[in-house]
Amino acid sequence: MLFERRKHPQDYLTDQTFLTGVLTGLVTGLTIGFLFAPRSGKKLRKQIANSLSDQSWDAQRQWNRTKEQARETVDTIKANAGYVADKAKNKAEHLADDVRSGVDHLKDAARIG
Repeated sequence: MLFERRKHPQDYLTDQTFLTGVLTGLVTGLTIGFLFAPRSGKKLRKQIANSLSDQSWDAQRQWNRTKEQARETVDTIKANAGYVADKAKNKAEHLADDVRSGVDHLKDAARIG
């Protein structure tokens, strides 16, 4: 029995029909919006420009906030990595000292026995 291959959501982004549908919806929405707009063209264009300006300002502010959070996260990771590396180094040195002590103890035991 053959099964039909299912598409993943990302596959639809490359389909011609999907893009055509998005463009058709965009044009239809803009047309209906302009036809039923309660303001004149000049006022509407000014309102749209102001709205886009506000949205771009908000997007820029959010982008800057996200970059700062990313920097803080990277700094935290670096600090934690350094702490973990130092802790591992200290533990390794401690274990090496224990091994040396054990070897010295075995040497002494071998000399006596």
